[in-house]
Formats: sequence, C-alpha cells, structure tokens
Amino acid sequence: LSIIVNGKALEQLLKDQKGDENSEARFLELANACRVVVACRVSPAQKSLLVRMIGKPKIWDSRSPVTLAIGDGANDVAMIQEARVGVGISGNEGLQAANSAD
Repeated sequence: LSIIVNGKALEQLLKDQKGDENSEARFLELANACRVVVACRVSPAQKSLLVRMIGKPKIWDSRSPVTLAIGDGANDVAMIQEARVGVGISGNEGLQAANSAD
C-alpha cells in the first residue's frame, strides 16, 4: 500500500496549517499503514514536517520507520536532515542538498 499526497492536500490535513488534530491523526494513521508515502508539490516546511511525523517511533510497533528524503536544492535541506536517510542530488540548483545529505 502506498500514498501520494500533494501540498494542497497536506495544507488541509495538517494541524500546523489549515487542518485540525482529527484530520492529521487520520492522515497519519493512513500513512503509517503504507509502506511508501510520496509527497509532491509541497512547501519546504511541509516536507520536513511530513518526514518528522512519519519517522516518529510508534508505541504499538517496536520497529522504527525508516524515512528516506531525496532532494536537489536548498529548499530540500531541512527535509534531508530530518530523514533517517538523506540523499542530495547535485544539479542546476547547486550543492546545498548534496552537502547536507548522508
């Protein structure tokens, strides 16, 4: 099972934005049931918040989720640093992402 979520959907779901605790909890429950969560067209703040939320250890599960973040620019640095495994790609946007990666 996997889920793909975009920035507008996250904005409505996350309590730090326009959502409430119930919508965030339901989204997190769905995300935790997935093997893969892909975010596209999200803000830098949403990127790091999503990685942090999903990467938190769960009380009911002794296994800690493994988060992988892949980015290619300065706007991806916070997300890359928040993930357990951070991959930075050097390219047109410079080396900031690559320099902050594992």
